[in-house]
Amino acid sequence: MKLATEQLGQRLAADLGADAVSADELRLAAHAIDGVTPKLICAPSTAEQLAAAVKICADAQAAMAPWGGGTAMSLGNPPRALDVVLKTSHLDQVIEHDHANLTATVQSGITLNALQAVLARQKQFLPIDAPLPERSTIGGIVAANLNGPRRSSYGSVRDLVIGMKVVLASGEIIKAGGKVVKNVAGYDMCKLFTGALGTLGIVTEVTLRVAPLPAHSSTVIVSGTWAQAAQCANQLMGTKLLPSAMFLVNPGANRSWQLAISFDGFEETVARQVNELSAMAQPLGLSQEVIHGEKQRQYWQEIADLPVSQNRVIYRVTVPRGAVQRTIATIADLAPQLCADLAMGTIWIEMPANQTTRDLFPRLIAWAQQQRGHATIFNTPAELKRTTDVWGPVPPAHALMRKIKQEFDPAGLFNPGRFIGGI
Repeated sequence: MKLATEQLGQRLAADLGADAVSADELRLAAHAIDGVTPKLICAPSTAEQLAAAVKICADAQAAMAPWGGGTAMSLGNPPRALDVVLKTSHLDQVIEHDHANLTATVQSGITLNALQAVLARQKQFLPIDAPLPERSTIGGIVAANLNGPRRSSYGSVRDLVIGMKVVLASGEIIKAGGKVVKNVAGYDMCKLFTGALGTLGIVTEVTLRVAPLPAHSSTVIVSGTWAQAAQCANQLMGTKLLPSAMFLVNPGANRSWQLAISFDGFEETVARQVNELSAMAQPLGLSQEVIHGEKQRQYWQEIADLPVSQNRVIYRVTVPRGAVQRTIATIADLAPQLCADLAMGTIWIEMPANQTTRDLFPRLIAWAQQQRGHATIFNTPAELKRTTDVWGPVPPAHALMRKIKQEFDPAGLFNPGRFIGGI
């Protein structure tokens, strides 16, 4: 960094106001990323102020990290440097809700729960089941690509984002996409920033596709042995039933397996599908429970929260859908607690945070690659990251990724080192 911390703080305060900048030690410690503590915290009030702050930091060659709700800050590798945390908490407004066209444009610092409350007034919702929705911000969800259990039914974050505004390392604000679903003008730059972990720019505004709230929703949980649950899942995939989520879960308590299937829609349609699934599971000897309302919401929220569990090692193994059960059968004895999205081919493995657990990573990588998939450490305490790249082997497109990073952030100031291959 070219400037002393005090000088940089003075420049930021002069442009943004003294209240927007903090060097309080307790606040700095609370915003450490994998044990790396920032020197300053900056909380701009507007997108224009955020752009000005980025320009000042870039001129000072200060390493920056955007911060939304802080729910997924343990994702990625430890930063090589961290001078300023740029918070988006004041950018928390709904700019436009076009309920007729099922879109909403919001500032990036609004939490998922706050947005859902606004959309619910028009009986609509954003079909993203992010972890800790009371804290997760829309900008953070987009930057970390936090998809939830209903991804297979409603689409991924990349599918739901149709427009955005982003502050680049130069301080310039650019616009990508638009406010209509059928927007085909030029390259879809939104997909470039979605999942980039804030390494290319800081998202300030997002336009999203929303959906009507389902009239009714139910979840069927069938429990039994691995063989019973797997057979039921195979039969289900061969039917015309349309679940909104389908997860195979091993809670780890008594080695029993659960197959959880949710259905959304009109009450009669949901009831019919629940009955058909129950008739399918009964001959297999599986016990059954149907849950609704708050109990159902809590069940799926616990699954959505799993990736950001504190003081645990969370592996994400992604394989083709046809290889999910084969992969689970291979790793089940080594992974006492896991859940798998059968429709998307994503397997989440929860392990104690210790060195022995981390040593499992190379084996998971090898198994995933055999199935034409990949494995990452999605979440782990900082001390277990020091000698491991949590993203695993660099992909074939890594050279292209580096070139893109060089174009958007030539000085490498946004989240340096946290993304794939040290980007």
